[in-house]
Amino acid sequence: MDDFEYKGYWYLPDCEDHQVAGILTFKANDSAILELIGDIDAHDEPLMAIFEQKSHTVIWGVNSDAKRITLLNCHLIGKHLNLSCHFPIMRYSVQFVITGKYVRSYDELAFNSCHVKIPALTQWCFPAAIQQTQLFKDDKTTIKRLSLIIDTEQIEHPIVSVDVEGTTIELHRTVTYCGDLRCPKIEQSTSLVIKKPQKDHLGSFLHDIHVYEQFLSFAALSDVSASDIWLQDDDLYQELNNGRKIYTKIQLHYGRKDRSKWNDKNVNFLFEYNAIKENYPNIIKKWYLESDDIAPIRTHLIESIKQKNSFSSLDFLIVFQAIEGFAIRFLYGDKGPKVLLTSLIRDFNGITKLKCDEIDIAAAIDSRNYYSHFMNKSKKPKTLDGAELYYMTRKLRNLLICCMLTFIGFSHEDINKLLSKSTYNFSA
Repeated sequence: MDDFEYKGYWYLPDCEDHQVAGILTFKANDSAILELIGDIDAHDEPLMAIFEQKSHTVIWGVNSDAKRITLLNCHLIGKHLNLSCHFPIMRYSVQFVITGKYVRSYDELAFNSCHVKIPALTQWCFPAAIQQTQLFKDDKTTIKRLSLIIDTEQIEHPIVSVDVEGTTIELHRTVTYCGDLRCPKIEQSTSLVIKKPQKDHLGSFLHDIHVYEQFLSFAALSDVSASDIWLQDDDLYQELNNGRKIYTKIQLHYGRKDRSKWNDKNVNFLFEYNAIKENYPNIIKKWYLESDDIAPIRTHLIESIKQKNSFSSLDFLIVFQAIEGFAIRFLYGDKGPKVLLTSLIRDFNGITKLKCDEIDIAAAIDSRNYYSHFMNKSKKPKTLDGAELYYMTRKLRNLLICCMLTFIGFSHEDINKLLSKSTYNFSA
């Protein structure tokens, strides 16, 4: 999501006759701000704007490129009035920007599908839509002809399609061409496509996108997020002479301060698509269908693998609480942290990469109680801190990873095979 600026006229949906000039400024990793030259609320007396604190669920606009723009959840954050001037300057923060379609609310059933670009997805599931062939001259060293072949049949069909209670989750190959014959540039990528059986609201699509982002974050053991989101309304299209439909491009922008910058040069996936290809549909179904039950644990796991410049006791607690919650919710019930941790270590003792028997259970429990409840350290003599707490957190995080792999359907034998092929560093 790149930064941009829209200059245009803005108005409330039921007040099209009262339009106000203004500028929408979007910063991808920060916010969207709408600055209006005048009051968007129609008043008999313009100066009334300075005495009101009013936000709007939706503001519509049209920019200099004649694009329809919807702004959702607009909150007044500032206003300025010079008494020598007859109009105020109003500033609104905007949560969502939809370009290409007017909608009346966040909950309006307005979209049939969405197309999502996630940079990490191409590395995780390589599209292989372009093949390269080389023809050498007789000296076997000089290339006589270089050809790139694009498999259009593969592009027209998804790599994989999974039905999750009516919602279709697909992975698609995409090939883009830009530049010119002097300096051509061809790129291939894998995109996430989510299709609904009937029109659905924006929140439903964002939920499904977020759940897949977290799945990919788990696979990459790194925080992963979407870079571009396009929505589709099946009723908005142009039909060509051959009957083909060109759907209106509806783009969604929203500021996310935690948006990760994906570095594809150092990818250490826990598992890639090809490693789980046969079982992928079952894994995705379980990940989505039980997403509410596993959500807090999954969130803690993703939080624990984010790259940080420092380590603290909170990082340890995030991992321990996720393990404890998983064991209580899905395995043993609430039997106390010591019994739960002991049982997990015993059950995963066959996972060779973990070396779970090296975990000092008493030290882990004392550290958990001390940092959770601020107890007297003399009563928890095995409490760890500094480097020792960091290494304990690494070991417990490996245990949490195995818990999550078990949850989505991997047997212990499968986990052993998976971890033996993984380039992720499991050593503490």
